[in-house]
Amino acid sequence: MDATEIARAWFAMCRTGDEKRLTELVTDDFVAHGPGGSGDLAAFTTWLRWYPAAFADQQPVVEDVISSGDKLVVRYTIRSTYRGGYLDLPPGDQRVRETGIIIFRLTGGKVAESWFEGNDLEVAQQIGGRITPA
Repeated sequence: MDATEIARAWFAMCRTGDEKRLTELVTDDFVAHGPGGSGDLAAFTTWLRWYPAAFADQQPVVEDVISSGDKLVVRYTIRSTYRGGYLDLPPGDQRVRETGIIIFRLTGGKVAESWFEGNDLEVAQQIGGRITPA
């Protein structure tokens, strides 16, 4: 697969929670890094089971794909419907717009590592989250 195919396959897998596709896309020693820390394949699989249930009806758009050496950078937008389960915020079938950037490190045509940066605060605010001073 070329860089764009890997990116599209990644978002299709996240949209559906397809664990079989995950094992085809990543190495056995895959590590994911994000705002919550780092995790192995088992931790990411737990996230993959949660994500499409919490944010349903996903419509991902791959905005940019940049490939250099063993790195692949993807800028994306996802529109979805919030169904609950995020930061204890109640579900309300709100439409949500998520944006972010993921950097992938590839080994042998598979994803060995990923770094995710997204607009989590903005997503939380779209579904009713508020910042309160300490």
